[in-house]
Amino acid sequence: MNLPIQNWLNTQKISREASSSFDESFICFKVGAYKASLLFAYLGFMNVIRDRIIAAPAPTGITPQHWAGIQSNAKGPETWEKVVFDVIQQKQPSPVFDVPEDLRNQVKYWKDRRNDCAHSRQNKIIAAHVESLYAFIESNLGKFAVNGSRSEMLKRILDYFNPSLTSPNESITPIIHDLLNALTITDYPSFITEAVSELEKVQGNVPTLLGMGNPSVTKFLGACFKNGTDELRDACRIGLFTNDVLLVDFLREYPDKVYILQNQPQKVRLIWHQHLFGKFHNNFSLLNSLLRASLIPHDQIEEAISLAIKASVSYLPSDVDLQTLIQHGYYVLLEKMIIEGKQMTYFDWANNNKELIVKYLSENTISRGIAGAIYDAFNGSHYAWHLGEYLNRFFDQNPNKKAEYLAHIGGDPDIGVPRAIPSLSNT
Repeated sequence: MNLPIQNWLNTQKISREASSSFDESFICFKVGAYKASLLFAYLGFMNVIRDRIIAAPAPTGITPQHWAGIQSNAKGPETWEKVVFDVIQQKQPSPVFDVPEDLRNQVKYWKDRRNDCAHSRQNKIIAAHVESLYAFIESNLGKFAVNGSRSEMLKRILDYFNPSLTSPNESITPIIHDLLNALTITDYPSFITEAVSELEKVQGNVPTLLGMGNPSVTKFLGACFKNGTDELRDACRIGLFTNDVLLVDFLREYPDKVYILQNQPQKVRLIWHQHLFGKFHNNFSLLNSLLRASLIPHDQIEEAISLAIKASVSYLPSDVDLQTLIQHGYYVLLEKMIIEGKQMTYFDWANNNKELIVKYLSENTISRGIAGAIYDAFNGSHYAWHLGEYLNRFFDQNPNKKAEYLAHIGGDPDIGVPRAIPSLSNT
C-alpha cells in the first residue's frame, strides 16, 4: 500500500478490514486514472486528425463529392471517431494518409486499448500504456497529412498574394493554421523553400532591384512566425539562414525577431557590417534590436555605430531607438566624427543628415570642437548648402544655442561667424 496513506490510516486507528478495503479503493482509483488518461489522449490524437481531414481539400485520387461526404461525417458527434479511424485505415480507392502499414496497425492497437478503457474490459491498463501512447503521438502525429494538401496549400498562398483574387485586408492567419494541418512536420522546411521561391517568381525582380525586398515573402514568413508552431518557425529560420538578402529583408520588417540570430555571431556581423543603411533603408530599428538583444559583441559596438553614422542617409531614428543608441555612445561618436572626421565637409553626408545634426545640436551643449567644425565647414565658398540653411534657421530660432556658439568666438584656432550662417552674427 502507498506508505503516506498507510501512515494516515494508522493515525486514524482504522481497522485492518477497513484498511484493506481502502487500499483496494486506492488501487482502483489509480487504475481508473490510467484508463482515463489513455482514453483522453487517444481522443485528442483522433481530434487532431479529424481537424486535418475537415480542413484539407480532396486528396489525390478521391473525388471532391466523396471527400465532402467524409468531411461531413467527420463533423458528426456520434460518427466522427469511427470516420477518422476508417480514413486512417483507408487504402482504396486511394489512401488519404500516405503512411506505412505498420503505423496503421499501431493506430488499430491503440484503438483496442481505448476500448479496453471505455468498456471496462479485463485487460489491465498501467502507467506504461499511457506513456507509450504519448510517445506514439509525439513521434507520429506529424506524419498524418492528407495527400494532395501540399499543392493545394501552395495554391492558396499564391492566390492570397494575388491582388486580383484577394483583398489586401483579408487575413492570412487561417491559411497558416490550415498549413499546420495539411503538412507533416518533416515537410515544413522544403515547403517553406518552395513557397518563398514561387512568391519571388510571381513578384519578379523589381523590388530586389530597388532594394526594397519582397513584401509578399516577408509577410508570409512573418505570419508563419506569428501563427505557426515552433516546428514551423524553425523551418522558416532554416530557410532564412540560407539566403542572407532574404534574412535582412525579413529582419528589417520584423526587427523583434532578431532572437533567431542567437549563437550566430558571423550572421550578426554580416548584417550590420554589410547590409545595414543602404540607399533605400532606415535600419535604425534593426540595429537597435541587435543592440538590445546584446547580439553585437561589446568590443564591436563602436565599429557598428560608426558605420551607421557614416552610412545613414536621410533617416532619423525614433525617440526610443535614439535613446538606445545614445546609451551605446551614439552622440559621443557623432561628435567625434564631426570634429575629427570633418563629416560636415562631405556635402552628401552633411545634406542628408541635416535633421540629425540639428537634433544633436538642440540636445547637447555646443562644445568648442563643434563650433570650430561648423565654422570650418561653412566659412568658405563651397559648403553643404541644405545643411547651411537648416543651421541658419536653427540659430535664428534658438537664441540660447546661438549664445553657446558665440561663447567660442576668437581663441586659437580662431572661430568666427561663418559666412554661410549669417544668423550667428552679433548684430
